[in-house]
Formats: sequence, C-alpha cells, structure tokens
Amino acid sequence: MDRRKIARARNHPSLRGVARQDETGELSWPLVDRRQGRTDPPSGRERRTDIDQDAIDQLSSANQLLLSLQKIAITLPSSLDLETVLDQAVAQVPELVGADIVTILLANKDATRLTIVRGRGSANLLEVAVKDLPPHIREALDLNRSIAIRLSQLEKGFAEEARVGAYCALRSRGMVVGLISAEWRVEQDLKRQTQVLTGVADALGVAVDNAHIFRDIRRQSASDERRRIARDLHDRTGSGLAFVALELDRLYRNENDEQTRVEISTIREQVGLILTEVREMLFDLRVGLNGEVSLYDTIVDLSQRVTSRSRTLVTYELSDLPEVDAYLSNEIWEIIKEAIINAERHSQGTKIQISSVVTDSLWTLSIIDNGIGIQPENKRPDSYGLTGVLERAETIGAKLVIESPLRNKDYGTAVFISLPVSSNDDGNSEITDDSSSH
Repeated sequence: MDRRKIARARNHPSLRGVARQDETGELSWPLVDRRQGRTDPPSGRERRTDIDQDAIDQLSSANQLLLSLQKIAITLPSSLDLETVLDQAVAQVPELVGADIVTILLANKDATRLTIVRGRGSANLLEVAVKDLPPHIREALDLNRSIAIRLSQLEKGFAEEARVGAYCALRSRGMVVGLISAEWRVEQDLKRQTQVLTGVADALGVAVDNAHIFRDIRRQSASDERRRIARDLHDRTGSGLAFVALELDRLYRNENDEQTRVEISTIREQVGLILTEVREMLFDLRVGLNGEVSLYDTIVDLSQRVTSRSRTLVTYELSDLPEVDAYLSNEIWEIIKEAIINAERHSQGTKIQISSVVTDSLWTLSIIDNGIGIQPENKRPDSYGLTGVLERAETIGAKLVIESPLRNKDYGTAVFISLPVSSNDDGNSEITDDSSSH
C-alpha cells in the first residue's frame, strides 16, 4: 500500500480530532458528534432529578390543604352542637390560612345584625348592624365567594392593626347565617387564602345551620314532652285524685263512727292538697306566651299564683320592659318562669323580687330570693334546677350570672340575665336578637 496514501488517510478531515472533549474525556469525532446529537430518553433517575422541586412543594402543600378542607367539610357539619362547631372552626382556620386575626360572626334571625361569637386576635367590635358594616366588608355578604381587601384608615377591618383581610359570608339553604373574617398585620398576597376561606365558609355555614335546626328540634321536643306530661297529669293523675276525693267525701257522709270520720277527713285533706299541687304543676307546664298575652301580664300572673299557693311573696318591677319579638319573648319568659319556680321550690325563702332595668344598651333581668342560697355541695351548674335557664340563655345569646350568697350577705340567690338592646325608630328600647335562629 502506498505510504503517502496512508499518510493522507491519517490526515483526512473525516479522521481529524475536534478540539473539544465529551463528558467522558474522550475526543469527539464528527461521526460521534452526529450520533450524540440524537436525544436519548432519560433514565428514571434523570426524570426524577429534572422535575422542578418547587412544583413538588406546591403539590404537597395543595394536597395537605385539600386534606384539611376535607376534614373540615366532614367534621364540622357532623357536629350538632353549635359551641363545638365554633370552637373547631376558630381553632382550625388560623392554621389553614395563616391569619393573625380570625373572627366568626353569627347573624340574627332576620340577618340584620351580626354578633362576634368567636375570635382569635384583637377584633374590637362585639355586635354590629349589617347596615353599619364598612362597605368593603358588607360586600362579602352579597357574594358566594371570599373577597380580599387592603385595609387602611378609611377601609378598616375588625382589628385596628390589620393591614389586609379576607371576608366570606356563611350561607346555608340560601340564607346568610354569619360571616367569617381572616386578617393579617402584614400586607401579603391573599389569592390562595381567599380560596381556602371560601371552602371553610361553605362547611361552616352548613354546620351552623345544622346546629340551629337541631337546637330548634330539641326545644320543640321538650315543649311537646311538657304538653304530653301535662295531658297525662290531667287525664290520669288529676282525674284519679278527683275521683278519690269524691269517694272519701261519700265515705265521710255515710260513716257514723267519729274516729273513722276523723281519719277519713285527714286523708281527704291530704288528697285535696295533692290535687292542688297537681293543678299548679299543670299550670306551670302549660303556661306560656301566646299572641294575645304580653310578657308583662304573663309574669304578673305567675307571680300572683306563686304568692297565693306558697308562703313566698313575689314582687316585681317591670316598668322598663323592652320590645321583643314573639320568639325571643317566649324564650325570655321560659327563663324567668324557670328561675321563679326554682326559687319557690328550693330556696326556702319568703320573698322573691323580679326586676327589669335597661342601662347603657343592656337589658338586665334579675330574680332575687332571700333563701338559704346554693349550698357548697350543690354548686354544679345543674344542681339548682337551672339547667333549662342555662340552655335557653345560651341559645338567645344572653349573659347569665348566678350569685349565691348575695353580695355582702350570707344568704339568698340572685339570677341575672343580660341582653343587648338598641333604640328603634320611635326611641323605645328593643332587644337585639343574638340568638342567630333561622
């Protein structure tokens, strides 16, 4: 073979090395370059490495968020106790949205007023009319989603120090049952937080409504049971005792032995007392407000009956009774009746005083007796027969205070029920319905 040809062959451009190396450190030849120009499918490890770590973090965060929202959506509506629902919500919402201030407000019966029932942070208002809400917050009540607002001196939130806030109405069955507010002390983008708050509000609205419905069912069931007991007392116990009394009267008239007549007379007297007690029990079970009798007249009627049937003198000062709607009036009456009857039965006192006072937009009812007070061994909330009072005060948003013994004394018990009031167009006081009943 010609040596010159061989030499030329070695220096041929097709065999000349390129002045760069590949990743293995070997020279890259044109043929190798063309082959390496192809895109080979990456291995599984390379695919995992190439995925953006930020995307993984975002997906993980979104997954955790969905799980949390699912948990709220499942657990909140399943609880039928309003207090439990509110406690769960105010504990979980700050973790979900990272808010500094979380406020839950419930609407009254006709959704004209909102009352703060739970809060974390430093929200100032306790109760506000919807018409008095700042326009940017009131707007949330008209929407089916959350809104985000940059707050300022002109556009304030529920907390003075808040710089941004997200607000969403609580809805159920097409009605506004409340409002949830999340506010931050440092400005930030709230796009994600508003989406989360909307999901929370959907579940919380249903849960609040369920609790209201269950409360109404329970209350109606209690009323139905009272009527059933009253009916049984009248039809069975009352009728039976009346028959026994008549038979004793007949035996007394037909008996000639004086000693036997004395014994029959004694028994007849006891039956008469029991029959009177049964009739009073029937009155206590059946008495209530209707559209024809005012709260004042009903209280006066019970006071006079208690005075006439026992050694307890009941006095009342009710000149300052605010205007109340039928529902709230009936609940207040049930509280007053329960407190009066408890004092009559348990206090061993001789006087019960009922008072009504309106001061500083607050209506306070008081039922005070001069009895033995609540004994230390009976200081449980349900020991003095006040379970019904506690439950009803809670449902209408009233503050209940039980003082025993009386201040600066060693006897007596005082029950105070306080509710917020406002002035109507005529200048008269009317109760602010904080019961959030629908």
